[in-house]
Amino acid sequence: MRILNPLVSTLLLGSLAACATGGGMTVGESVTRLEQQKQSDPTSAAVNRSLGIAYYKADRFAEARATLENAAKLDPTDGTTSLYLGLSDEALGDLPAAKAAYSSYIQFGRTSRVRSQLQDRLTALARKEIATDAKAAVAQEATLSTQPGLPRTIAVMPLRFSGSDSTLKPLERGFADLLTTDLARSSQLTLVERSRMQALLDELALQRGGATDAATNARAGKLVRAGRVVQGSLSQLAGSNLRVDAAVVDVPTSQVQGSATSTDQLEQVFSIEKKLALDLFTQLGVTLTLAERNQIEQRPTRSLAAFVAYSNGLLAEDGGRYDDASRFFQEAVRLDPSFSAAQQKGAEARSASVGAAVTAATVETSLKGTSEGAVVNGATQGSPQPAVGAGLGSTAQNTAGDLNPSPSGAATGGATGKGGSSPSSKDPVSAGTGSDNPNGTAKVTIVIARPKP
Repeated sequence: MRILNPLVSTLLLGSLAACATGGGMTVGESVTRLEQQKQSDPTSAAVNRSLGIAYYKADRFAEARATLENAAKLDPTDGTTSLYLGLSDEALGDLPAAKAAYSSYIQFGRTSRVRSQLQDRLTALARKEIATDAKAAVAQEATLSTQPGLPRTIAVMPLRFSGSDSTLKPLERGFADLLTTDLARSSQLTLVERSRMQALLDELALQRGGATDAATNARAGKLVRAGRVVQGSLSQLAGSNLRVDAAVVDVPTSQVQGSATSTDQLEQVFSIEKKLALDLFTQLGVTLTLAERNQIEQRPTRSLAAFVAYSNGLLAEDGGRYDDASRFFQEAVRLDPSFSAAQQKGAEARSASVGAAVTAATVETSLKGTSEGAVVNGATQGSPQPAVGAGLGSTAQNTAGDLNPSPSGAATGGATGKGGSSPSSKDPVSAGTGSDNPNGTAKVTIVIARPKP
């Protein structure tokens, strides 16, 4: 009897599978076949998963989400289900749900290149979500502005800069970032995230032709349900001096509850900020613990040039210019290698830049030749089972990519580019089994022959 070569056998089975489906199947035919299978077996996670994928391929995103949510309940650890649930959520504009689904794929998904892409996509979606929330808040202003703010919730506004050196203007955001960080040291206060506050101010400014004032700050405070806002100014004086004035404003009444002022040499900007922060705690009625005060006394950097570069990075980041932001943060780190906040923001900016280029198409390209890609191919053929022989031509190439994915190809699914996350690595078990996420067990039997007498 003749024994077929394993590869030839696999190809033959693939050809037979293609014949069984007529050599191809339209999306509508796949949906119809899978709907029939679901009627027969409604509790099958595989059937629900494939039907959800088929719905997604047909641009029936709401039905895809509902079906994939059901599949996820039946099998919470299936990565392909989580991936297409996230893609469906994003297509529907539900960013929080998309982030949750992508996070699930990162935990359970088997394709390392896709995990890397989704890590970066999550960073980009977080930025996008902030802007979306700002638009929604302004659209609901009539309702949100009637809700009382929380007295211990504080929003720090960018301080207005005035002076002859325009290169110092980005300190408006850098100084607000410092104050937000230091005021958040107290467990008695809740601080609104600076980037979220800035996005809301930018959205309000669009309605006013770019103008912002104290009334706008009060409006923004109401929209984030802050009880008080901190606002003020940075004034460049003669002799390289800097004066900072800040006021605590009660949001419901728009009345100033307290103020603080600090003046010193420009190079002493961090000493100015620390003194101002401590005075503001007094105005806010907060008594600091010794540990909190010690934390506040820490300087993020002692380089004014590095801080100006960092502030420019915040400005670029707020405008969605992530590549520019990354360069500014890198410059800040070059000037002060110990500037940890700049290091962190630089990594986030690079990730957001790569993540902004991640699309459904680039993710699906990364699935080609993988076991999860075979599941998707099966769904397009109206089957809940992986397509037999799918992607054989590129299996070796994609397997190599899964073992050691290229950071630059993470967003584009293999194209050369800049940026990206660090490549994932496999543990010895994964390397031996050829799987990114081994979840099976193996049994090894050792037979020892009894010594002959």
